[in-house]
Amino acid sequence: MNVLKNRVYELDILRVLACLMVICMHAPYPKEGANGLFLSTLSYLTAPCIGLFFMVSGALLLPVQTDTKTFLGKRLSKVVVPTLVWTVVYVGYNIIIGKDENWIQTIASIPFSAQGHGVLWFMYTLIGLYLLAPVMSRWLEKASKREVEFYLLLWLISLCYPILKLFLKIQDGAENILYYFSGYAGYFLLGYYMRKYPQVLAFKRLLPLLIISLAAPVLCKVFHLNVNFYSLFWYLSVFVVIMCAVWFQGIFSYGKRHLSSWMLGRLELISNLSFGIYLSHIFIMRYILWKWDVIVSINSYGLQTLIVVILTFIISLLFSWLMAYLPKGDYIIGYKIQR
Repeated sequence: MNVLKNRVYELDILRVLACLMVICMHAPYPKEGANGLFLSTLSYLTAPCIGLFFMVSGALLLPVQTDTKTFLGKRLSKVVVPTLVWTVVYVGYNIIIGKDENWIQTIASIPFSAQGHGVLWFMYTLIGLYLLAPVMSRWLEKASKREVEFYLLLWLISLCYPILKLFLKIQDGAENILYYFSGYAGYFLLGYYMRKYPQVLAFKRLLPLLIISLAAPVLCKVFHLNVNFYSLFWYLSVFVVIMCAVWFQGIFSYGKRHLSSWMLGRLELISNLSFGIYLSHIFIMRYILWKWDVIVSINSYGLQTLIVVILTFIISLLFSWLMAYLPKGDYIIGYKIQR
């Protein structure tokens, strides 16, 4: 594979990193007596995966350089069909094993929200961001750096609400004054901002904030604060945003410094196959590997998780690579290798 001089390989590295984080997050086998500290630590450290995916998309796509019809036609064709294919796979599997008795309602709900398996929610959110991108681009064409920063500031404040709720009476939902600034569009815009203005959030400036983010769950435990882990330390958390920013800036500062052209080419390939890896990894992990007695019988929880991560990544990568060579393989994984 030829390494193109104008390709932003840092974004490939970030996408591959996000793929590995997703697999690590989902890998622990559910069983009684599982190490709660191990699970919560792994979940928190891999929580930047979703934000990084959206930041990479924002850095690549914003502002949209083509007309809306061309942009949406190109982007949605790569996402919608694979999402529908894997929805059919997961819904079909649930119907076969008798897990989904009301399958008619499930099928009717497919155009509106993820069905079959929760992992598909990401694809629906990504489609929503693609639909938003042309509108956001028109604003970015006229918005100053300060105006973009103002939006991002309001977004970050909205993500601090779970912290403020520890001390203040704050209602959830649309009653919050910054409710409409919350959500994953902030990651989309942050990716654009950090690529366009890389000097603003320098890697060394972010390190003190990273220390605070890593210490936050520990402090909650030490001081016995009654917090909801999934609201305070999950995808839409100010602490996770900080970790995403550190990873993003760190990779752009040091990511490809010692990587050979061959390695960059391999990372580019894996990055291009990332949709396939994401869409297939749950099926491979939970419906195949988790049912394998050899893996289930491993006593060490950490070793078991590591083996599942390695096997899932290798198998989903090989599967996606093979699909990319098929005539209609892009309908399954969203990417086609030109021969």
